[in-house]
Amino acid sequence: MKRGDLVRCWFAAALFVIVVFALTRIGAAQDETQTPREAVEEKQPTTISSFTIYPVPNYGGDFRSRSYLTGDWGGLRSKLADRGVQFDFNVTQIYQGVASGGTNRTGRYSGSTDMVLKLDFHKLGLWPGGFLLAEAQVPFGNTVNPYSGGILPVNTLLSMTAPAIDEIILPHLYFTQFLADWFAVIIGKLDTTGGDDNEFAHGRGDDKFMNLAFSFNPVVITLAPYAPLGMGLLFLPHKDVIYSFSVVDTQGQPNTAGFKTLVEDPTTLTNEARVTVRPFGLTGHQLLGVAWANKPFTLLPQDRRTILRNILFGTPLKTTSNNWALYYNFDQYLFQDKLDATQGFGIFFRAGVSNPRTSAFQQFYSFGFGGKGIISTREKDQFGIGYYYLKLSGDIPEDLRRRLSLDHEQGVELFYNVEVFPWLHVTPDLQFISPSRKTLAPYSILGKVFKPASCRPFASRSTSNFA
Repeated sequence: MKRGDLVRCWFAAALFVIVVFALTRIGAAQDETQTPREAVEEKQPTTISSFTIYPVPNYGGDFRSRSYLTGDWGGLRSKLADRGVQFDFNVTQIYQGVASGGTNRTGRYSGSTDMVLKLDFHKLGLWPGGFLLAEAQVPFGNTVNPYSGGILPVNTLLSMTAPAIDEIILPHLYFTQFLADWFAVIIGKLDTTGGDDNEFAHGRGDDKFMNLAFSFNPVVITLAPYAPLGMGLLFLPHKDVIYSFSVVDTQGQPNTAGFKTLVEDPTTLTNEARVTVRPFGLTGHQLLGVAWANKPFTLLPQDRRTILRNILFGTPLKTTSNNWALYYNFDQYLFQDKLDATQGFGIFFRAGVSNPRTSAFQQFYSFGFGGKGIISTREKDQFGIGYYYLKLSGDIPEDLRRRLSLDHEQGVELFYNVEVFPWLHVTPDLQFISPSRKTLAPYSILGKVFKPASCRPFASRSTSNFA
């Protein structure tokens, strides 16, 4: 059986299990009168009908204190959320400039408009444990990524949605069904930025670090696209352990549905485990992941004759269908506020390796320091400073390496996320990069992110709400 057929079998099996489970639970759900909130207050055992992954936000407050600019819409918004319907709208605006070095000292304005719909099927009166997320995006503007001279994008947000610019896209549409309080099935157009989670260095480059080096591990960038069609299994065997397994389309694009390439063979398999630890009563996390793809990748070590025949006659280059990546990260608080565990500071570290015969990114390392609310009067402000090192594959042809003066790349980034109002954040950002092309001088990037939003985590990523 081809791997493409295997993926289709996974999809069919997952849909069958979800439909059967849903049909058997619809009737039972109608008789359950206790809400998840009441179950929590009475401290009853957790079941799939007594929790939600979409808790009801607090939409109230005046203009200066509310978390959402447009508030509660006269109470309508809270009523909809209590019944399982939440709608979020946010706008992220970015201005970055190449202050020195690079290929062009220029500035660019860009950003993204995001609309998110969340449905809780238990609160809608259907069945427990079912959730739907639909996210539409409109990326706009231009970035300084092409002018920085570095390999890793200095603007993660716009690099994720490429090639879609100035168009409405639906990159994420997925359904989550908990079959037990410790097991869930996720199917649809997934959001892979939720992987490689880290407390201080993770996300889309909109509320923490902007460089892709600190958003997630770049060794998996060719294996797990931003918005692939796929399915995943989520296991929660213990309150401190999360394990996930997923099968996704290696060719997924944010501006396509993905069904056309789904029937083709290239497939990516990922396994990831994240464990919460508490040395000395301080929260930390340890994460280990592995990814493998059978998409035909061009072998980097090619002899001159093969390359010449490819240039002159279009002869295919040698490929292999065995590409893999192994990645690890940890974060550890060094101080946490006793009244609010989300406030404090700590350290983080990342490392990754990939197949040097197919991936230009052979090794990657990063570490840094970050936190939130270290100033007593600025409890919601976030900050971070990090360093990264990217080693290119030694199998890159020597002629190409010498011609482009290729070597390792390294850089430093620091940011400070200021909460002007709960619904408005401004983040000055500064990056110093030593590019892999040594014919280019080291460069610095000045940036500022304007977010009329508040940061609200969903799963392992941040979602910001403007409306």
